Amino acid sequence: MTFEKPSWIDIKQIISGWSDKQLVGLVQDLYRLCPENAAFLNARLLQQSTPKQKLAPYKKRIRAAVSPKEPWKQKVRLSEGRKAISDFKKANGNVRDVLTLMTYYVQCGNDFTLEFGDIDERFYDSMCTMVRQITDRLLKEQDHQIVDEILPSLEKEFKRIDGQMGWGYPDEFGDCLEELRDAFEREP
Repeated sequence: MTFEKPSWIDIKQIISGWSDKQLVGLVQDLYRLCPENAAFLNARLLQQSTPKQKLAPYKKRIRAAVSPKEPWKQKVRLSEGRKAISDFKKANGNVRDVLTLMTYYVQCGNDFTLEFGDIDERFYDSMCTMVRQITDRLLKEQDHQIVDEILPSLEKEFKRIDGQMGWGYPDEFGDCLEELRDAFEREP
């Protein structure tokens, strides 16, 4: 006897006949089930909320994953930090907000290594990859307003780490900044 795993199609068939009250009840239950569901629904549905309100639960997840307060008790979980960004992107997708979270990821990584010392190659590869993704997204969007918001934060982060870290991270970070300055005709 084989058992097929239920799919969205199975669920959709069931709830398609539900009343509005039943659907609202289901969404309410999902909202209360876990903080991630609540954050998703807030980001998706409360477009009038401030970026600070929308981003706060995702920033909290990034900070806990990338820059834990007590690394001897909790390991750095870079993939969890990236997942927080991905979860927000699925919930909302606002480019400015996604780039803000990506920049925050880099900031948290910098905070961690500046406080606890040089980490390992995997850590810096992740930081370089995130800086590259930010750069590529800014180049793709060609939105000067977003660049005006994000670039100063990146420059501030670069100044914090330049000469402080190894593994080629500051060099790659600097190359990305130079690429952005050239593309958007900005002075250092």
